[in-house]
Amino acid sequence: MTGTVGELFGGSGRRIRDGIWGDVPVDRAVRNLLETAAMRRLKGMSGLGFTFAAFPRARHTRLDHAIGVYHLARLTLKRITESGAYLEAREVQGALAAALLLDAGRYPYAASIEGIKLPGAPTLKELSRRWIEHSDVAKVLRSEWDLEPHNVFRLVSRGDDPPHSLTPTEHLLRDILFGSLNVSALDRLIRDARGARVPYGLVEAEPLIERLRIVGQENRAILTLDEEGAGSLQALVFSRYLVHYNVYGHHALRIPTVMFLRAVQDAIQAGTVTFDELSEKDDAGAFVLLEDSAEPGSSTAALMKRLADRRPYHLALEFDERHPSYASLLRLHDDASWRRRVEEAWSRYLTRYRKGVAGPFDILIDVPERKALPVDLRLIRRTPLPGERNPVGWQGLSGMSEDDATRYHAPLHRIVIATANDDLVQSVRRHAEELFTIAEEVG
Repeated sequence: MTGTVGELFGGSGRRIRDGIWGDVPVDRAVRNLLETAAMRRLKGMSGLGFTFAAFPRARHTRLDHAIGVYHLARLTLKRITESGAYLEAREVQGALAAALLLDAGRYPYAASIEGIKLPGAPTLKELSRRWIEHSDVAKVLRSEWDLEPHNVFRLVSRGDDPPHSLTPTEHLLRDILFGSLNVSALDRLIRDARGARVPYGLVEAEPLIERLRIVGQENRAILTLDEEGAGSLQALVFSRYLVHYNVYGHHALRIPTVMFLRAVQDAIQAGTVTFDELSEKDDAGAFVLLEDSAEPGSSTAALMKRLADRRPYHLALEFDERHPSYASLLRLHDDASWRRRVEEAWSRYLTRYRKGVAGPFDILIDVPERKALPVDLRLIRRTPLPGERNPVGWQGLSGMSEDDATRYHAPLHRIVIATANDDLVQSVRRHAEELFTIAEEVG
């Protein structure tokens, strides 16, 4: 490790007290970045969104998370440089800046707004570029970090199309931030579990990081774990499952989220609010914007009033892919207008045939993003099993096939149907099969 790189890990006289990691050393460059508009906005954005019904003590913010990601990235970079990997000081600086800015482009109440699939909505990638390259962040990166903003954006950029011509080191740094190691998900898992006061985030990040190794494979530097890190990796995988099922998938968190989603969607399609306006707000600012812009008597006004009064909708149905109608509803995730047409068709059907009384937004469908939870971090066995080659993947460690993993994760992708009152709960449950048939017919 060069002296210059070593100085980056030597600590600072200044500390930030973090509720999870304790004292996190910060230098002047970090402090100046934290003072930018992009980072101040994160201070007003909840880490868990609408927590009031399920987890009222979970009051941590996305700024807290950014500091946690910075801390874990710093520990990881220190570990791999001490183990012999060569990194330039500028590369370390770029990764630390990217760790702080990883969520700069997120929308307020991201689980709601980023779940609205409408044409023309700026993506996380586009918004990240705006905040990093075209705000006061760019000035701080140049003057205090001696970094080109676009190079930091290349590390932060997420989406279907990764940046072109990434260097091997950039691939490694992205693996640390949100790839195979994913310190962003690691901090979020531990922080959300502790904030929600659930006993599932039983992961110790430091022992996991201390077992990291770098190996060369196909002209790439690959993050791996020593065999002694197997227990930490297993704890991470199973804790992640439990937190996804019991916290992120909790209906008392998901129902207010889908209510806000529908309120935002209707406001955008009515032309009273734009995605660009929302992208500049924190949670409170977005909430006020929706309330103030809503036409009296509109769905947005009614839904925002219920959210403000903390009167969420009621759970009617919850089911996963084992239900025969799951696939026909899952397709609604990628088309917000289609989902709304189904919701309105269900309301009309129940009302017209006197099977319930429902307004056009009294039944809401929350369709989760069906995404895998891969375990990309691999293990170096001291003595590989017969026919096995290092590094060993999760399948070799756990004995789970890909089909096993798919079945294992199925309950995490539950569809939730919520209604405005208890009478509609009973109507939806009683006539569910008819409603599912209608969903297949609505184009």
